[in-house]
Amino acid sequence: MFVLKNNKFYLWLQALSILIAAFIGLSILLLSKNLPNKLPLFYSLPWGDNQLATHQQFFIIPAIIMLIALGNLAISWHLHLSQTFFKKILMISSLINTLILSLTYLKIIFIFI
Repeated sequence: MFVLKNNKFYLWLQALSILIAAFIGLSILLLSKNLPNKLPLFYSLPWGDNQLATHQQFFIIPAIIMLIALGNLAISWHLHLSQTFFKKILMISSLINTLILSLTYLKIIFIFI
């Protein structure tokens, strides 16, 4: 019984990451009219036009969130039921990645709003 509740909890955590990614994707579509044509996204590149990205390139952020969340979910499904520690680590890492990427997106968007 406890294992089944834990699996549902992990599934809800992953669903939260996927919902946040969907919300970010939807907000990119809705806010694209109010934002400049080019936005800074690639901060590791040299200063100037190399750092700028189009609205379509901003879909990289929710795509990465979904890939990490779904990848960790697939890995956790293949783990044995007794390996709850590794399942927790996978779910926590998904949430941390989701929070970091979401905050990055929000900071970039709030610069221009």
